[in-house]
Amino acid sequence: MIRPDKDDPTKVRRTLAFWVVVYALLILPNLLIGYYILFKVEISLLKAVLTYIGTLAVGPIGAYLYAAHKNGNRKQ
Repeated sequence: MIRPDKDDPTKVRRTLAFWVVVYALLILPNLLIGYYILFKVEISLLKAVLTYIGTLAVGPIGAYLYAAHKNGNRKQ
């Protein structure tokens, strides 16, 4: 489990955002191409899956950017 770090309050969000980006940009498109080639899945279904996963990927990335902005504007 990813543990929060007192010196780096955005560590958890940054780690989750990194893995979401890796999955959404590198792994998923290759899987969809494989499904198309191996199983002859319809393109419209693959487009819908890619759009759905892309929409879900925005959540953790947005949470990280919000936390980074919030922590960057905090007075110390």
